[in-house]
Amino acid sequence: MSWFKTSAAVAALCFSIQSLSFADHIAFTSVPAGYNAGTLELGAPFAGALCANPADTSKLYVAIGSYLNESIALVDTVSQTTSVVATGFGAIGGIAVLGNGDLVVTENATSDTIFRLRDQNSDGDFLDAGEVSELIAPILADGGNFTGAQITVAPAGNAAAIPAGALLLQTADDNTSSELLVIENPETAPAYRPAGGAFFSGFQFNGGIAFDSAGNVIMGESIFDWQTFTSSGRIYALVNSNANETIDSGESHIIVGPTNMPAGLSDLAVSAENAVFFTESSGNIRTFALPLDLLNGSATPSGFAATDAGYLSVCRFNDPTRNFAAGSPGPHARLYVGGWTSSWTPATNLLWLEPTPASSVEEWSLF
Repeated sequence: MSWFKTSAAVAALCFSIQSLSFADHIAFTSVPAGYNAGTLELGAPFAGALCANPADTSKLYVAIGSYLNESIALVDTVSQTTSVVATGFGAIGGIAVLGNGDLVVTENATSDTIFRLRDQNSDGDFLDAGEVSELIAPILADGGNFTGAQITVAPAGNAAAIPAGALLLQTADDNTSSELLVIENPETAPAYRPAGGAFFSGFQFNGGIAFDSAGNVIMGESIFDWQTFTSSGRIYALVNSNANETIDSGESHIIVGPTNMPAGLSDLAVSAENAVFFTESSGNIRTFALPLDLLNGSATPSGFAATDAGYLSVCRFNDPTRNFAAGSPGPHARLYVGGWTSSWTPATNLLWLEPTPASSVEEWSLF
């Protein structure tokens, strides 16, 4: 059984034991200088996956609900309103938005597949008949189970030689059975690249995927010791030097190893400044700058922010192309995190951080 399904089952057990209150919030306990922090109420338990709509980054698609009974909500971060736009999922591993507005959802527990959600009648949701279908049949399933986790869309002109608009999907199959899968032409004629194979493989569990500013893939691996029940992690750089369809020998490098990740790894994001931010198996957010030489350099993470959460499951920018460094000119990226409370109930809110604006109407009005 995958770590994703195991942890989801544990969460479901905790959920069934405790009565859910919409007061089950998480909060920051430490915020770095130069950043504003806030909370976003969902009105329902956060279920571990989110992504921004690239056409309007103030809108988020967020997985909500409980294990075996999950939905997708559209959250307007300006008006702070939430509406359910898709239902009927067992466990959502990841959400991505294609260039044509379709959603792609990796689903575990009830279907073990990859769904495409298409708003055929343009009513703003995916609740009508025929609007949810399988995007493509999974491959390389472990023991007959496909455990799709994080998923993201490749940017234009990237150095990984993944076609712009293609999907990069991370699985969570335990041992050394997990893969990164590329799905090209997802809007029109989805196909795996390479056919029937993986872009990269050989790691244990998912730990997040993102692209640096040059388009190289930065990937996290979650490591779980089933004998000691302890977690650690690794963060890799994948540099497709020969621009073919796979990451070959000599094209992957561990930038941060288990010694520097004793609390595990759940998700990561890369800023426009090539700083990596990641959530571990705790309420902490840590960071490091990518080395200039991705295939030979290393890094030592440091603390960035802390929350009172028991576990943060997601770490995602609404727009990774915008500045996120403190004191940088706007418009700024916003980093969202979410997860479980310290009592292992799913939080009903997300937390966010963004650089403090250099000036604003409100600040000038003080003078």
